[in-house]
Amino acid sequence: MTDAVADKYNVVFLVLDSLRKDRVSAYNEAIDFTENLGSIADDAIRFDDAVTQAPWTLPSHASMFTGEYPWEHGTTHARSYFPTGKSTFVSEFGAAGYSTAAITSNVWITPHKGMTGDFDYVENFLGGADNRLSRRISKTATKLYDALGTLPKRVLGRQLDRAFRLLDVDDSCKSEETVAAAEEYLGERDADEGFFLYVNLMEPHEPYYPPQRYLDEHGVTDESKIPHRQKDMFTKDDTDFDELAKAYDASVDYTDDLVGRITDALAANDLDEETVVVVLSDHGQALGENEVFGHQFTVMDPVIDSVLLVDHPEMDARTEARPFELRALHELVPAYAGAPADARGPLRNDGPRRLRVPRELHRVHTARGVGRVLPPVPLSDPRWHESRQIRRRRWRTALRGHRPRDRRVGSGPGRSQDRYRHDRNRRCGGRRR
Repeated sequence: MTDAVADKYNVVFLVLDSLRKDRVSAYNEAIDFTENLGSIADDAIRFDDAVTQAPWTLPSHASMFTGEYPWEHGTTHARSYFPTGKSTFVSEFGAAGYSTAAITSNVWITPHKGMTGDFDYVENFLGGADNRLSRRISKTATKLYDALGTLPKRVLGRQLDRAFRLLDVDDSCKSEETVAAAEEYLGERDADEGFFLYVNLMEPHEPYYPPQRYLDEHGVTDESKIPHRQKDMFTKDDTDFDELAKAYDASVDYTDDLVGRITDALAANDLDEETVVVVLSDHGQALGENEVFGHQFTVMDPVIDSVLLVDHPEMDARTEARPFELRALHELVPAYAGAPADARGPLRNDGPRRLRVPRELHRVHTARGVGRVLPPVPLSDPRWHESRQIRRRRWRTALRGHRPRDRRVGSGPGRSQDRYRHDRNRRCGGRRR
């Protein structure tokens, strides 16, 4: 691939939390309710075998933003906050003169969890709850909670859950507010101002409460049997996975319309020809396979297989069939953005860097040729990829953030189910996104 790049491009990095590949028409022709995602895919590079490095939001994002595995950046269930002082690829955009913004209601992508330090502008819809004192309290409380044993965590989690219900804490996805904020941000961009915009939409994540018309269109008739949180699997007398699938589809349908509003905003502000749109899921969702619901305690295929579409104004649509790790976006996204040839800073054309990867894996080159050729290493080159056999073995041992060992672990859904059964009694009542 030798696509020439004359100018730097804006980036919209759109994460659709918990979106399954098989619910997107670009990956499953039987799906007829993702028209906007399909339109993006028609002009995009479609990655058919993209995989996440963690089955829940915080470590998955940490891997994408740093290029590291969970056991390297250390953001796991055992330490559920991003380390202070660790840089992300967002800082490269800032150093290259881009305006950087994060818009999401996801509680894991907040200043309180350390994930937004490299952004110029952050909208988490926290209002007055977002301040220096609350961030310190949150980080201290997280450290104390992470240090607790299994039983104290379970007891405390249940009490917190009861308190949240008693206080009627708003845990809605705030999707309308998120998209409205993104539309406003795009409408305020100057023609000469490069920007990197991160948006996270939560609708495919439980609980499933899309507008009623979407539930009606997908034939949801009995919401009482739908688990809206993982703990419902243990408290509901009767769970209907068919109804759950319909509710999930309704939420994905709604998400697709929200995505359409963002792409429409790009076009309305004459930004679509100057912007790289990266659409992905940070992880998927189990919807009853082997009686598993959720994501963060299983690495079955519907959870670790990820949507990844890259729509670049100067690149032709095609399919990338080889395995691709989402952590490589740390290198690939700045390459796709490009920069003028005389740029100075992290996005300049000054030779390769290498990701820190284990010896047994193929080395992954940074995309170094920003400004003239992108990426200098074609995506068909094996250096961007690793074998499925290697990654399967590593996921099984990395689920809880441990460094992989030599012992091989099976990759079938039964082994994922065994891990789920082993871990389910260790969970607290709190909600993990």
